[in-house]
Amino acid sequence: MKKITLTLAIALSVSSLFAQDKKFFDKMFLLYAQKKVEQMKLDIDKVAADPANANNTELWLWKSTVDAEFESTENLKAKCADCFNSSYEAFLKYEALDKSYKQISEAPFSWKSLGVLYDKFYNTGRDFYKDKNWASAFENFDKSAYIAKIIMKKNIRNNGGALDTLPILMSAYSAQNAQKVKEALAYYSIAADVKYGNNGDIDMYKYMLVGYSDAKDKASFEKYFAIAQEKYSKENFEDYKFDFISKNASLDEKVAMFDADDAKGNLSAAGYMNFGDMFVNYKKEDKEALEKNAPKKAMLHSKAREAFKKAYSKNNDVLAGFNAGILYFNEFNDLDDAYRANVKAMQDINATKVAEKDPKKKAATDAKTKADIEPLKNAKADIEAKMNSAVDGAIEWLEKTEVSLKAKTDKSKTEKTSYKNTVKFLGSLFEYKRDKVKGKDPKAYDAFDAKSKMYYDLYDKA
Repeated sequence: MKKITLTLAIALSVSSLFAQDKKFFDKMFLLYAQKKVEQMKLDIDKVAADPANANNTELWLWKSTVDAEFESTENLKAKCADCFNSSYEAFLKYEALDKSYKQISEAPFSWKSLGVLYDKFYNTGRDFYKDKNWASAFENFDKSAYIAKIIMKKNIRNNGGALDTLPILMSAYSAQNAQKVKEALAYYSIAADVKYGNNGDIDMYKYMLVGYSDAKDKASFEKYFAIAQEKYSKENFEDYKFDFISKNASLDEKVAMFDADDAKGNLSAAGYMNFGDMFVNYKKEDKEALEKNAPKKAMLHSKAREAFKKAYSKNNDVLAGFNAGILYFNEFNDLDDAYRANVKAMQDINATKVAEKDPKKKAATDAKTKADIEPLKNAKADIEAKMNSAVDGAIEWLEKTEVSLKAKTDKSKTEKTSYKNTVKFLGSLFEYKRDKVKGKDPKAYDAFDAKSKMYYDLYDKA
C-alpha cells in the first residue's frame, strides 16, 4: 500500500510542475506581447538561477530572446551590460538540449535572438579587425560564422541555404593575421569546398597549400591543390606540390616519384630543378643517416645530376647546368680525397715493411706486402677511372655554364657568383688534366695548361 501511495505522490508532483511551467510561460508570452521585457527579465533571471530548471529548453529560449531584446533596443541596452553574452550563453544551453532547433523556429521566438547575435558578433569583430586586434576579431567572427551556419542550415533567410561567405572569410582573415593557422585553414576550407573565389582570392588557396603542407595533411593538400588548379588553370601551382613532397616524403619516396614522373614525361624544367634540389639538400635526420651511407648519398647525387641536366635540356637554364657541373666537381674532390688516402695507405704498408735478410723470410714478407697492396692498387685504378669521368663531366657542364653566363650582360648577383666559381673550378680541373699528362704527352700538356691559365685569368678579371 505504501508503494502505491509513493508512486501516486510522484505523479502528482510532476503534474504540478508541468502545470506551473505552463502558467509561467503563458505569463512570459503575455508580457512579451505587451513589450514588458524588463519585467520578463526579472522573472526569467530568477527562474534561470534555479539549478532545478537547467534542462528546460523553453526557459533558455525565453532568456536568449529577452536578453537579445535588451541588446537590440537602445533604451534597454544601458540597463544590461552583459545581455549580449548572456543571450548567447542561453542559446547554447538551449541548443545542447534541442539539436533539431524545433522550438526556436516556432512563435513567438521565430529565430529572433539568432539574428541579433549574428549582427552583434559580426559588427564587434569588424571593429576589432579595423583596430588590428586580430585575436579578438577572430573570436567574434568565429561566433558570427557559427550562428550563420545554423541560419544557412535551416534556410532561415529563405535564400536556398547559400553559404554566408562574409563571416567565413573574415574569420579566416583574422585567424591568419592572429597566427591561428589551424583555425584559418578550417575556415578557408569551408569557402574552398564550394569553390569560392575569383582572381583576387588566389592567395587564399596558396595559403591553404602551404598550411596543409606544413601540417603534413596529404588528403587535404591534394583536395585543395586539385580545386586550385581547376579554378586558376593559368596559374602554376607546381612549386606548392614540390614543397609538399620536400617537407613530407622520404628520400626513397622522392626517388620513386622522380623516376615515375620522369618516365611519364610529366616533369617541367622547374620540376626537374625541384627534384634535383631535394636530392642534394636534406632534412637534418636524412643528412645524419646519409653520412653513414655513402652509396645511397652517391646514388642521390647521381639522380640530382640527371635532374639538373634534364632541367637544362628543357629550357637552357644556366643555373641547372651549373648545378650539374658542381655535382661532378664535388664528386671529383671526394674521389681525389679517396685517391690520396689510398696512396697513403700503400705508402704506409711499404714504410712499415720489415727489411729481411733471410731469403725465406724476405719472400714471405714480400708476399704479404703484395697481398696487402694488391686490393689497394685495384681500388686506386677504379678511383682514378671514376675521377677522370667526374672531371670530364664537370668540364662539360661548367663550360656550358661559362659560355651562357659570359654572354649575359645583366647578370644577377647569384649569376655573377656562379660565373666566378665556374671559371675558377675550370682552371683547377684543366690544371689536374695537365698534371696527369706531364712528361707523357707534351702536346696535351700545353693545351690543358693554356686552358687552365685562360680560366684563371677570367677568374681574376671577373
